Amino acid sequence: MTALTLFNEHGENTVTSVDIAVELDISPGNLYYHFKGKDSLVTALMKMHEQQMQKLLVKDKLDTLHAEDIMYYLYLLVDSIHVFRFFYRSPADLVEKYPSIIRSRKNILSSLRSQLTYLFDSLRLREVLLANKSDSTLLVDLVALIITQSCQFDELSSHLDDTLQKYHALSLMMVAILPRLALSDDEKLKLEQTLNSHDFVKDFKTQSPLDFA
Repeated sequence: MTALTLFNEHGENTVTSVDIAVELDISPGNLYYHFKGKDSLVTALMKMHEQQMQKLLVKDKLDTLHAEDIMYYLYLLVDSIHVFRFFYRSPADLVEKYPSIIRSRKNILSSLRSQLTYLFDSLRLREVLLANKSDSTLLVDLVALIITQSCQFDELSSHLDDTLQKYHALSLMMVAILPRLALSDDEKLKLEQTLNSHDFVKDFKTQSPLDFA
């Protein structure tokens, strides 16, 4: 995970195999023996990312989600993307440099869109989300964009730490979703206060039916 930390903090393009070897306190030759350079490292990290996302992008629990659970599920998605956020900086350059990651990246993005479409359609049909089909489709686009690109936006425009970046992404999504939830004003206010507390994850983890371990 040393390479992942360096890539996330400094960007893949600026981190060399020597940098990784120094951080690991091993020789560059020893690193090359195990991974054959950055190409193998990046490919291995993408496989890890794909496996991690596959655990979250399953539909069997979405039909039972209540309005209050949506925020926690979206947080899980943001958090998982954030762990591998270097993949979402200059993605066109990365796939050109490492063609071996193209298929996994496409699988992740396609599965994410499919999952969000299913989620919002399910909520809409159960009248948990007050939106028509067209609005639901636009919400999918918006949420997918925020999940995959907000960390890059924050790094360019502000100096938020990792935790604040994730909550900022969640707030961006919820400002569009919360007014459409079939909740009373008091329930919406409580959910908004929970989000703003930045401490809701522990409570939701024990109360939510979502378990993707």
